[in-house]
Amino acid sequence: MDTKKNYIWYASYGSNLSRERFMCYIEGGKPKNSKKTEKACRDTTPPKDDKSHKINHALYFAGLSAKWNNGGSCILSTKKSDTQYTLGRKYLITKEQFLDIVGNKNEDGVLEIDFDDVIKNGSKSVTDASSGNILYLGHEDGYPIFTFTAHSDRTDYARPDTLYLETIGKGIIETYNISVQELADYYLKLDGIKNNYTKKELINLKI
Repeated sequence: MDTKKNYIWYASYGSNLSRERFMCYIEGGKPKNSKKTEKACRDTTPPKDDKSHKINHALYFAGLSAKWNNGGSCILSTKKSDTQYTLGRKYLITKEQFLDIVGNKNEDGVLEIDFDDVIKNGSKSVTDASSGNILYLGHEDGYPIFTFTAHSDRTDYARPDTLYLETIGKGIIETYNISVQELADYYLKLDGIKNNYTKKELINLKI
């Protein structure tokens, strides 16, 4: 049996940049600063590998997130960009684990995904829930890279909650070993943040 075919890279760009937080979606548990206890994957085996991954899609904050005090939600643009990128982190997990994570994030139970179809078309909506659009981001080390986001790009940009930015920021610094000043510069390029925060406020986040 070719076990390699059972694995994919899951590229995270939000709060799951933190490995500790991401493991709550694998093993089950309540992430720090969260009000919700996450359901474990059917297979609780840790990722075989993880590494940084710059995604050539823009990141922005829009709408509202009940989980993060009704601030803007972290959303990855559905369109590739030649000028903008998102600091992400990818985890080498099984296809089944990815299905469980997408279902958990969308509170939509067990899902089915035709991964070959996603690769062929570049994206595929697998649930009507807000983050039910699977994106194919290429291959690395022989494994396909996938993430999930909104079904279409939004323009209702909104200020994200400070705690949300702190959580994402900790994951970025953990993954890329950048300074708080560099993180602030990165944040200030993102819609939803750039007109709602000053650089001083971002530097003073509790990272």
